[in-house]
Order: sequence, then C-alpha cells, then structure tokens
Amino acid sequence: MVQRLMKKDFKKNKVIVFTLFTFILLSAMLLSSALTIATELTGSLDHLFEKAKVPSYVQMYAGDFSQDEINTFSENNELVKNQQTVTMLNIDGESLFLQVNGDSEVNSIIENSFVKQNEAFDFLLDSRDEIAGVHDGEIGIPVYHQQLYNLELGSKVQVQIGDFKKTYTITSFIRDAQMNPSLVTSKRFLVSDNDWNELETKLSNQEHLIEFELNDDSSISEFEKQYEASNLPQSGTALTKSLYQVLNALTDGIVIAIIILISLLLLLIASLCLRFTILTAIEEDYREIGIMKATGISNKNIRKLYLTKYIVIASIACLGGYLASLAVTNVFTKSMSVYMGLAPKTMISYFLPLLGSLLVFLFVYLFCRLVFRRFKKISAYQALQAGEISGNRKIAHRMQLSGKKHWIGNHTIFIGIREVLTQIKTYILLMLVFAISLFMMSVPFNFLQTIQDSSFISYMGAGESDLRIDIHQMDKYKEESEEVFRYLTNESLNNDVIEKVASYETSAYQMKNADHEISTIKIESSKDYDVFPLHYTDGRAPQNDKEIALSSMNADEFEVSVGDTVTIILEGKEEKLTVSGIYQDVTNGGKTAKGMLESDDVLWTTYNFNVKDASKINEVKTKLEQTFTHIKVTDMDNYIKQTLGGIIEQVTSLSVVSFALSLFISILITSMFFKMILAKEAKNIAIMKSIGISTKTLQRQYIVRALFTLLIGLIVGVVLTNVLGTQVGSLLLSGVSKLTFVTNPLINYLIIPFSLVLVVSLSVYIVSVSIKKMNIMLIAE
Repeated sequence: MVQRLMKKDFKKNKVIVFTLFTFILLSAMLLSSALTIATELTGSLDHLFEKAKVPSYVQMYAGDFSQDEINTFSENNELVKNQQTVTMLNIDGESLFLQVNGDSEVNSIIENSFVKQNEAFDFLLDSRDEIAGVHDGEIGIPVYHQQLYNLELGSKVQVQIGDFKKTYTITSFIRDAQMNPSLVTSKRFLVSDNDWNELETKLSNQEHLIEFELNDDSSISEFEKQYEASNLPQSGTALTKSLYQVLNALTDGIVIAIIILISLLLLLIASLCLRFTILTAIEEDYREIGIMKATGISNKNIRKLYLTKYIVIASIACLGGYLASLAVTNVFTKSMSVYMGLAPKTMISYFLPLLGSLLVFLFVYLFCRLVFRRFKKISAYQALQAGEISGNRKIAHRMQLSGKKHWIGNHTIFIGIREVLTQIKTYILLMLVFAISLFMMSVPFNFLQTIQDSSFISYMGAGESDLRIDIHQMDKYKEESEEVFRYLTNESLNNDVIEKVASYETSAYQMKNADHEISTIKIESSKDYDVFPLHYTDGRAPQNDKEIALSSMNADEFEVSVGDTVTIILEGKEEKLTVSGIYQDVTNGGKTAKGMLESDDVLWTTYNFNVKDASKINEVKTKLEQTFTHIKVTDMDNYIKQTLGGIIEQVTSLSVVSFALSLFISILITSMFFKMILAKEAKNIAIMKSIGISTKTLQRQYIVRALFTLLIGLIVGVVLTNVLGTQVGSLLLSGVSKLTFVTNPLINYLIIPFSLVLVVSLSVYIVSVSIKKMNIMLIAE
C-alpha cells in the first residue's frame, strides 16, 4: 500500500519531489565537500610538515651574529632537539628573469632568495614530496612562480648581476612549508652548493633564518620566552610552527568556511520547502486522511505513511550528495594539491564526508517528525485553501477591488499585490528563499570586492597610500634610507608629482604581558599618524611618546583595552604607556603595534606617499628604483593582488558558483511554489476565465505576485547582508574583528536584483502556461 501511494504521489508531484531532492542533495554534497576539503587540508598539511620537518621556531635576522653563541644556547637548552642557521641570498627583482617573455621581476613585490638544501630539517620538497635535489646549472622554482607564470620543467631562469650572467634550467618545482602561501612575500629558490657559493660572491644582501627544532612542539611558547630573554639576534620577525600552519591553511580555510555557509543556507531553504510541502500535502489529502481515521488507522500510522516518502527522498538525495562530493572536491583541492600535495587517503577521509551526509539526513528526518507532531492541529490548514481568503482578513476587506478607489491604478497589479498581502503567511516561504538567495549572492561578492580594493591595506596595519618603500637592513642602508626620505620630502615640496609623505620606523622592544613575563614586540613609530590615517576599531592613533596602539590580537594577548597601561622596557627602565587605540591587522600573524618612540636600533623603515596624478604612479615608481639602488617601491594595488592572489582566485570561483546556485534555487522554488498555487486555485481560475478574464491577464497577476514577493525578499536580504554579512566576513580573516564591506553598486543593486527579477518572471510565466488548459469543467470535479 505504502509503495503504491508513494509511486502515485511521486508521479503526481514531480516538480515538488525534484525540488526537495535537489536541495537535500546539494546540501549534503556541499557539507560533505567541505568536510572532505577540511580532511584533505589537515592531512596534507600534516604530511607536508612531516616530510619537510618544519622548524618549531624561526628567527629571521639580517646582519652579523655569532653562531657560537647560538650553539651554546642550543646545547644548554633541554627543549632544543636540533638547530641550524640558513643563509638566504636575496636578489633584486631587476636581476632575476623568470618569465617566458623575458621580463624581469622588477615589478614584483616578492622577495626572492637562493638557498642550498638543508641537512638536518626544513627541507624543500619536490612535486613528489621528496627532498628536492638539484645539480650544478639546475634550479628548483617555488610553486608560487610556477602557477603565476605557467612554467614547465626545462624552462630557463636567468640571473644577471652587473656583468655576471648565468642561466639555470628548471628541474624541480619546490614546495616550501615555510614560504608556500602568497601571503608570505619571501620565496626560496633551490640551487646546488657550488652554484650557491658562486652566487654568494655576487649577492651581498643576505638574510639568515635561525631555526630550532624542539623535542616537543607543545613547548614552543616556553621556548619563545627563553629565546626572547636571551642576547641572541631578535631584530627580525620571529615565526612559529603554528603560524606556518595558519598561513598555509588560510586560503583553503576560507573556501571551507564559505562552502559550509552555503550548505547551511541550502539546508535552511530545504527545511522551509519541507514544511511548506508537508502542510500542503496534508491539506490536499484532508478527505483521505479523514477516511483513514474513520477506518481505524491511528495517527501514528498515518504519520508513518507520510514520513516514509520524505525518508526515501532524503536517503537517496544524501547518498547522491556524498557520491557527488567525491568528484566535486577535486575542483576545490586542485590548488591545495599543487602547493602542499595530497596526503594518502585514510578511513577518516571517507568516513567524515559520509558523516556530513548522514547529518543532513538526520536533520531532515528530525525536522519532518517535528512538523508531523502538529498533525492534529493542521488538518484544516488554510494557507492555500481554495475559494477563501486566508491570512489577514482586515487587509482583504480594506483592499476590495469594487466600490472604492485603491492606491494602485492598474487592476492587475492591485490584485496581485492584494493576494500576497492577504495570504502573507503562504508567501513568507518565497520571501525568505529570495532573501537567502540574495544573501548567498551578495556576501561572497562583497567579500571579494573588499579584499581586492586598495582600502583593504587598512586591514594590513597600514594607512591607504599610492606607493610604499620598505628598506630593511638599516645597519647597511641607513644613509640611503635618509637620502630617500629627503628626496621624497623635497619632491613633495617643490613639484606637483608627489603629494604627501610619511615615515615609519619599526624597532624591537621588550614588553611585559599580563603574567608579568617579558616578551619581544615590534613597534612601528611615526611622528604623524594623521598623514595616512588608519581605521581604529576602538580609540585612536598615538599622539605622544606615552601612548601606544595595539593590533586586536596583541590587545587580546596582553589582555588590555583602550585606556589601560602596558609596560615597555626603554633603555633598561620600565615605562608605562597608555593604550590609545586598537586596530585590525592580518600581517605578521596579526601581532603589531604603533607608537611614537625613538630608537637607535631600527629594524626597517617604511615610507608611504601619494602621487598627485594617478596616471604617473608607474612613472614615479620606475624613477625612484632607478635613482636608488637598494629600495623596492610597491604599488599598493599590486601589493594586495599579489599577497592575496590565492585567496582572491578561490573566492572569485566560489562567488560565481554561489551566484549561479542562487539563481538555480530561485528558479526551482518559484516553479514549485506557483505550480502548487495554480493547482489550488484552479477552480477560481476557471471561473474567472468563464466570465471573460483573459489568460494573459491572469498570467500577469501571478507574475505581479512573484515580483512583489521578490521585492520584499530583496529588502530583507539587503538588511541581512548589511547586518550579518560583515560578521561572516570577519570570521574568515584572522586578525580582523570588524570587517566593513566595500561594495560594488553595479553588482549589488543592478546585476543581482535584475538577475533574480528575470529568472523569477520567466519561471512564473512558464509555469502559468498551464492556465490555458483550465476551464469551467474543473468546477464539477
């Protein structure tokens, strides 16, 4: 009996069954895909770190140091398992030629270095996850450059330093666990020992990685404090294994978060559709249910009869979703497999995604049972009751067509709007679906627009400017740095090219944390933070040498807020500084600070400046690089594109997928909804046709209903996007607590609404073609 009734129902309600099946399948597929990606990411990251033997703690340093002191510290420290110091030979972009067209890397923000393969740990791996090896005349290229320039094995790389020229053949593409992500602007090229020794005589700009492998990675925090309390080099950036994990996982982590969000929104839509179809089905079968009750069939058995249908739909859809996820996941893990490789499959690689589909099935099952608990109360459900006006009867009375003038001149539009308002409970489903669809479209696009915009630099701890110069190794280039600043200042005063200039010097200071333990913190100091103002989530920029501003992550770590004091050690004395403001920063692990302090030991200097005529930015950039030898001038737009390139690419793909999926959802739901509406109102339609109302007029009324419902849904969707969208965006970026979307009005207020209007109108029109077949004979049925 159950089988026969189900076959009859599936045949009768093909559109409804297909719609429910599709939403459940998509929800299961996306949730399973997200869990698959998370599993692959965790496994690949662990596999990469294990193969590469990533150091527990790394201190970057440029300058002279005593290796003997480092050895003594390591030998006397029971936490240290192994120590090595890696020397990187930094090469200027103008001296390195990677591209097929022969262009140099002069316009790249990437800081490229040549290294030898390490002996103890921190290995550079090839595409097979084996320790890479190269012979004389060969070179291993970072995966980043391979993907950027579509390089192939056998391609040539040329180095030109003055009169020295040498060409290397690419024999390996390097997976570097430390410097893989585009967010890390340093990249290591692998050359043979002999080639490295040759290059060492040509490249004077060297940087060192003082690396430590600990016996137990859980003691990294303890070791970090011990190192900071020592007299060993600390003037560069310190990095830990956990930070490497965050940087490597960031791009794919954002992908996972967005996919899970879309999956949950689809599940919400599926729930709304389930509730609507269940209640409608019960109303349609009201007489049959009465007959079953009269013959002694219990409520429990009747509920079981209806529940079986949805269990069958959900089980097949969830199984299909799981199988589909196995194929779809490859699209999203393509970048991961290139940069990190894919770890061998384990049982959990298959079980966790299957668990995702089972969770969707369980949710659908429990939701159906919850709706069927109201079985007795909804036996005469009025939402779509033919021949009656349900919903708000006051509105129905006030919006009568005859006898009064109404505020809408066109009768067709008036009747369409009147039907929606008087049956508002019925149309809430459609409104919510449209609102969710707009949210699904807008949030990914807004997030993409935000991270692409030049103003995103404010979330990287810097004010917005046209160009930026970073000068490191101040012990070597202090005089040139001062000369650069004088040049920029004079140019801004004496001509119409450079508009305004600001100088920022970064130094290392010791600071007491909440537990009164000493830790090292890098503080950027400037005489005037108003030249290129930074947006503060709380408070303001420092205004004197007794104030300090902290990044949000530093403020959390030191457990302070605006108005609190922190203790800095200056020239051996403790000084209390007042926290004047808190800002957001995604760079350096999100841990930075700003002050107005003076120090003789400057680590690096940054000059930000604007160009009066934006068309001359490249011209000014080229002139500066030709005038000064050891500087890199960065165009801020290109800086953002290059550092966030991987994230931008992935979010772009997801934005397009989300847009298309939202349109598909709107088409399915609109078709299903109005097919049911037309079935319910078939007799009324036949009567109206019999008194002379044309099919086209009736079609227009239903299109008006859909568009008026869409209008309300769009308004709700815009509110949801503005209120919740930025919070969702903030969760995607570590170091950002309050993200403000940069929106594109053309996309948000024209393309997205127009697309929804188009697909909704077409869907209703196609479904309403069935009105032609309705006639007065239906009244007799």
